[in-house]
Amino acid sequence: MIDFKDKLKGIYAITPPKFDETKLLNDINICLGCGVKIFQIRYKEEITKELKIFFSALIKLIKEKDGIAIINDFPHLAHDIGADGVHLGKADLSVQFVRSKYKNLIIGKTCKSSTEEAKKAINEGANYVSFGAFSNSLTKKEAIPIEKSNLDLINKFNASNKAIIGGISKENFHRVAELNFDMIALSNAIFNSQDTAKSASFFVNNFNFE
Repeated sequence: MIDFKDKLKGIYAITPPKFDETKLLNDINICLGCGVKIFQIRYKEEITKELKIFFSALIKLIKEKDGIAIINDFPHLAHDIGADGVHLGKADLSVQFVRSKYKNLIIGKTCKSSTEEAKKAINEGANYVSFGAFSNSLTKKEAIPIEKSNLDLINKFNASNKAIIGGISKENFHRVAELNFDMIALSNAIFNSQDTAKSASFFVNNFNFE
């Protein structure tokens, strides 16, 4: 299994549910120029042949600039179009199954607020685990914010490559950056901002990499 441990750190940009292809390609290029290196292509509708071609172009751009491209939900798609990894939700295939079939994919797993889920995912071969929502999310309105007591447990949970997601913005980013997470995931705060470059630079420059 390829070790991506040292690369799975920093801002983790997740594409918005609705997008203009030209703008998204340009926004990802801007993010790469600002120092964002981890991207998740997240699309919940039917993935057409045309979208596969577009997603392949996004992946090519990201990898050319030494970034990491992750596909949400679909390991076979990630494998087929050359992505680096797949992110699995609560209702998706098990980490164990995906790891057995795709030895070299980065695998991330949604764990919501459960450190037990995270331990299980890591034992099955996940490269990173994701917790959230940190706050009320504009991207996933159904996501329930983590209670403070659980957030304290997650913050102390000793695992390489932990991500926090959900409702993170410029207004609360400094609080998130002070916590013990290797990656901070953002979508709306970057891709729906008035100035992609300014927003991406703010988050990269204020991330605590120590």
